[in-house]
Amino acid sequence: MKTKPPLGPNSLIPVLAIMLGAACFGTLPLFARTLTDFAIAAPAIAFYRFALSALVLSPFLVLRGPLRGATFWGLAGGAVMGLGWIGFVVALKTLSVAETGILFMTFPLFAILFGLLFGERPGGRGWIGAALIVLAALIVAPGDALDPSGGLVAVAAALVAPAAYGLLLNIIARRVHTLPAIAATGSIAMGSVLVLAPIVATLPLGEVLPAAPAAYAWLAVFSAMTALIPQLIYVVFSPRIGAVRTAMAGSAELPTMFIVGAVAFGEPLGWTHLTAGALILCAIALTARPKASASA
Repeated sequence: MKTKPPLGPNSLIPVLAIMLGAACFGTLPLFARTLTDFAIAAPAIAFYRFALSALVLSPFLVLRGPLRGATFWGLAGGAVMGLGWIGFVVALKTLSVAETGILFMTFPLFAILFGLLFGERPGGRGWIGAALIVLAALIVAPGDALDPSGGLVAVAAALVAPAAYGLLLNIIARRVHTLPAIAATGSIAMGSVLVLAPIVATLPLGEVLPAAPAAYAWLAVFSAMTALIPQLIYVVFSPRIGAVRTAMAGSAELPTMFIVGAVAFGEPLGWTHLTAGALILCAIALTARPKASASA
């Protein structure tokens, strides 16, 4: 009996899976703004995003044996990501979904920069792509982006999440992939919850536990759609195609955010948004090239 060959770094299936996960991530602005309207604080929203994953997957954490180190890498990566999402939620209060989404899509730049720490050399195309990403961020940045009393805080907050995500992608691809997928996903979620729990504990009760019963249904779907499902997809497939190609497939998140902003919130898409989005996608396509090994 013939067996199916394992999925290689050039297989289409992992790329499509990452695109699906990215589309789930792209719905985050819808939930973040809705939960903010329920008067839930930004750190609590970030906490709830990972709470379901941590609860469901905690029994699968590997805390002993030779894989213990990979678990601690996952906890560290999750902690960074949890803090990063506070900035994303805060940015959405000031910036449009399209602006916040484009700034988040600078994560390939951070994936490249943090990749240097893991020994990856992006080459000429990588740096050209990085320059395109910087240009896109400059195009979409609000006019008062350099004003400390204006848009600077929002832009800075928006950039915290892609920086954290770029680091997390490298950790997943190079330090966490030795774990079973379910254990790796659990370690990332648990890391986020552990770092956010002390922050949430300092908040007023009304900013953590919403009064409206409908908010709890939103929270449940939010935690599953924007964390548990896509995180599991990323942990399974990212090591097979590498951090940079994961960033390419993850570009599906940007049009999803555009759709959310336009349909759910009636935000118009201007030429600056479309131009910046096109530059981001070109940069990702330019830097994402097949590698000889999945971890490259």
